Amino acid sequence: MNKTWKIVGTTIFWCVVVAYFVCALLLRARNERERRVESIEIVVRDADQRGFITPEKVLSLLAEEGIAPVGKSVDSVDLAAINRTIEAYCFTSRSLAYIDYEGTLTIELSQRAPLLRVITDEGYDFYLTAGGYVLPVEPSVSLNLPIVTGSLEVPFGKSFEGNLREWFSEGEKKYRENYNFLSKLINFVIYLETPEWEGGRCVQINLVSPKKKGSKADSFVEPHIELVPLTGDYLVEFGKLDEVEEKMYRWRRFVEAKVVDMKGGTLSVEYDGQAVWKPTKEKKKTKKK
Repeated sequence: MNKTWKIVGTTIFWCVVVAYFVCALLLRARNERERRVESIEIVVRDADQRGFITPEKVLSLLAEEGIAPVGKSVDSVDLAAINRTIEAYCFTSRSLAYIDYEGTLTIELSQRAPLLRVITDEGYDFYLTAGGYVLPVEPSVSLNLPIVTGSLEVPFGKSFEGNLREWFSEGEKKYRENYNFLSKLINFVIYLETPEWEGGRCVQINLVSPKKKGSKADSFVEPHIELVPLTGDYLVEFGKLDEVEEKMYRWRRFVEAKVVDMKGGTLSVEYDGQAVWKPTKEKKKTKKK
């Protein structure tokens, strides 16, 4: 008899527990239907570092897609759609949207970080990130970045923005060398920005395209590199983007040796085992008759 009552008691207990959770879920569902989005708060995590995205821009992106969450019930707001809309904007790296119990829709986002700016003789002008993402230049945003100038064969259009790896993987194989060079350029700037020797940082990288000797007219020929250091008044002839550490070592040793007054001249580290200083030639003054 005691065993029977024990089973009945256990059954009643679990029925009460299940009923409680069912009621709680129903009550929560009703509260969610009744709860409304009261306001929107937008947090740009790296706003002090770059100003590509503002709260006003985020609201504009949502409005363009017809997303107006304020006043709507919480359970009708598609947070995933909000994140997709904001992350579709080229300058957005990541977006996280959530609603708190007070009905505040918070959107936290971070921006893509340009590594360098490319300005070519062919009329291209864009940013490149460390991850190989092409971004358009925003005239209202001022960034202290190394500038790459000169002639560069860029196979995509001037209005292109997006992931280089994805673009080249979908493109023709003949552009593989273009992609390899851009990847080497990105890695080179990353290397320049994080050396132990501060003198390795540059404000400008000049691309010098050699003549296509023995190459097809439409084939890609890797440019040679000239560097304008952040400190000092001289130019560095770097050559191709190979044996980078060895060339940087020769550059550093030459500067530290202080064998010449490095003002206005050119230091060549292009060739193996050499660091050659080329002083600026002074123009001969012509005597007046």
